[in-house]
Amino acid sequence: MMWKLAFPLLAALLAVGFGQDPDGGVDANPNDPEVQAALKVAMENYNNASPDIYLYKVMRIIRAQITQREGYRCILNVIIARTVCKKGSMADWCPVFINPNRAKSYRCKFVVRFNEWTGIWILLEQNCY
Repeated sequence: MMWKLAFPLLAALLAVGFGQDPDGGVDANPNDPEVQAALKVAMENYNNASPDIYLYKVMRIIRAQITQREGYRCILNVIIARTVCKKGSMADWCPVFINPNRAKSYRCKFVVRFNEWTGIWILLEQNCY
């Protein structure tokens, strides 16, 4: 009896495990305006919520995916790093710390959604390690 329940669960796990996106997301060009707008919202939210006095910026986009459901939904996997610019500074160009005692970097997954009705980007998920 229990094996009848295990087979559908195993099939679902294998489908997800082999990289199939159940939401139908497709890889996007990191330079697409939607991806860049989503990155901006994600980093603004990250920096505002971070207790660090320094700003972080995206160093590398590992993968960007877009799903068109109820507006745009961007899934962003990125590497972020700590810059020499402090929060509240108006610097447009902020290099990252080179000193190992101050340098920090994280791999993050951000999920950001654009609501076409309101014209607003919203951060839905943030997971950095």
